[in-house]
Amino acid sequence: MALVLYRQHEGPRPDITAMNRRVLSGDLLPPARELEPRETAGEHTAEPIKSLKDIARISQYLIKQGRYRDNMLFILGINFGLRVSDLCHLRFCDLLDEIAGGYVFKRSFAILEQKTKNTRKVQRNRHITINAAVVNAVELYLRHNKKTPRLDDFLFVSESNRANGALSRVSVDRILKGIGTDLDLPYKMATHTLRKTFAYHQMAMADNDPRMLLLLQKIFGHSSVSMTLDYIGITKDEIAQAYLGLNLGIMNGLPLLDSHLELGEAS
Repeated sequence: MALVLYRQHEGPRPDITAMNRRVLSGDLLPPARELEPRETAGEHTAEPIKSLKDIARISQYLIKQGRYRDNMLFILGINFGLRVSDLCHLRFCDLLDEIAGGYVFKRSFAILEQKTKNTRKVQRNRHITINAAVVNAVELYLRHNKKTPRLDDFLFVSESNRANGALSRVSVDRILKGIGTDLDLPYKMATHTLRKTFAYHQMAMADNDPRMLLLLQKIFGHSSVSMTLDYIGITKDEIAQAYLGLNLGIMNGLPLLDSHLELGEAS
């Protein structure tokens, strides 16, 4: 008896997602008499921006709108991976060194994150490297800003605060949600979107290398790698793909779906 399982389908593969979104006739199923919503736990309020094209769209949109501060906030947020509370309290002197006749960007700077300062017994700085995207965004802001800031000013100054106070967390949340609405982005936009985008693309750039996952766990101070995966949003994607890719029992010739037994003499 020869046992043959999981015969691969030959030919083009059907679009699984499209098949799941088929429209059924109302004649097949009467409407509910009384529909009670199923109880579910609350979902995360922020998602990473997973598309590089969407990241480019956001930056281009803000620049075209003349919102150079908001573009700088967005670019630094997704490249530094800091909590918004720490991001908003960065100053120009954190990024720039004064030299004769001007300033030069530092290669990196150290920061003691406020949340970890209050929760960890051993105090450790986080070292942030300044990349070209950050340099470009800061220089673009300085060249177009009508009011010349001082070296000790906050990077992100509240426009409603005459004392040059730092942008608030509430303001950042409003800015991000507004961007999401204006561009009709398919993400839940909130303050953690910036930090999660940083982590998501670090993993994507590293081709999901486990060493990068461990590095991100250390950067974020998470107690486990599963917490880091859940924070980034990769786990949810992979679970969805696991369901979509299985399709046991379907009769459309998808891989793993044309399984059968062939009975005969054993060779």
